[in-house]
Amino acid sequence: MRIGISVHHDRIAAVALYPDGTCSAYETLVVADGFEAALDRLFAQRGLTGASVRSITFDLSAVLDPNRTSALTVVRIAPRPPIDRGDEPLVGDAPIMHVRGGHTTLGEELAPFDASTLHADAPRIPAGSRVVITSVGALMNPAHELVAGEILLDHDATLGVTFSHAFDGNSFATRERTAVLNSALASGTEPLATSVALVAGRCFPEARLFVTRNDGGRVPLSRLPTAPVHSAFSGASIEFLGAAAFCRLNEGDLLLARGDDLLLGSLRAGVPAVMPQLARGGMRLATPAAHLVPATEILLNGRVPSPRLVRVCGAQLPDWLKYGDVVETEIDLRALGAACAPLSDWALGTVGAGSAAEMANELQAAEARVRARLAGFGAPPSSVRILESRFVATTYEHARVISVRVRGVAGDPVGGLLKAERTTHAVDV
Repeated sequence: MRIGISVHHDRIAAVALYPDGTCSAYETLVVADGFEAALDRLFAQRGLTGASVRSITFDLSAVLDPNRTSALTVVRIAPRPPIDRGDEPLVGDAPIMHVRGGHTTLGEELAPFDASTLHADAPRIPAGSRVVITSVGALMNPAHELVAGEILLDHDATLGVTFSHAFDGNSFATRERTAVLNSALASGTEPLATSVALVAGRCFPEARLFVTRNDGGRVPLSRLPTAPVHSAFSGASIEFLGAAAFCRLNEGDLLLARGDDLLLGSLRAGVPAVMPQLARGGMRLATPAAHLVPATEILLNGRVPSPRLVRVCGAQLPDWLKYGDVVETEIDLRALGAACAPLSDWALGTVGAGSAAEMANELQAAEARVRARLAGFGAPPSSVRILESRFVATTYEHARVISVRVRGVAGDPVGGLLKAERTTHAVDV
């Protein structure tokens, strides 16, 4: 049996997915005794107690709140600071330290790293601050970012240092923006992950614990504290996956009506189609996410075949949408999606390749890394599917510099997991 859990500030919903394709739904409120007690009550429900649970997947996106109050300092490493400081991109009110250094897109040093300046400026950073370090060319050679981190931590071990090269993307600003948000999320994520692991481990000691990701997949819960930004926006993706499971769709377009939203997305090989970066508030974040867009009359006009429509009970449908075949449900689709989510992993990076043979070797090595990591997550090697494996030319870069994109999943396509005969028990405590 697999359990998917959707955690909110005021309630926790769970769906148990049985090997025969039926499911049961449970829900409990988070009241004065707190989150851990509510999770204990949920796991104590009849139907879950004593069950043979293989995996528990949590969607925590609704409770991953960024810490906006802790001090932040941004360190930018480049051959020179901006000529006009008035045009420099700011990160809120965070002070920005400029340090000389950086590398080319081939990994060659552009300028020697100015360690003396960073040593002199380090005392200006308040103790316990978050620090984000972004260097030119760090995707190909992160040496200057790493040296800067060592200097700052030697000065003050209480600093929380985040490196931009941990996030893919040849845009300096996108990597930095993603690292800043990740650092804001990280401070509260480790206690949350620990609480979840302790309660679930006490109730189901044999179960593997996972967390959902923005791309509609899941990874081990232990990976959440290091990169919470990859799980912070998973809610819509996982809800969409739950809707696909509910109407048993593996290929094609799907409309999801929830609240006042009407979202359109596509299923490919039983998983959501994704976009390389998440667009949010007019800016991009370096995290792959399911490609979901607000549905409009123009967007749907003439689309053949028509998308399947799943409507959460209580959701409003626009007047222009005339659909005869509507699948309605009261089940928590986010919890169902978490129960059905496949294991997911990516190999994203920028490499230098001067021939077709070198390119083929890089791609083969990336696929091997993805397969090995998914096997390490607990997936049988025979269940791993490589859904995307390609090179992408990098804009305005050297001809030898290319981006590698490999996406792998492990698990059955979502459309075949839930059978037509479903058993649903809604329990509210």
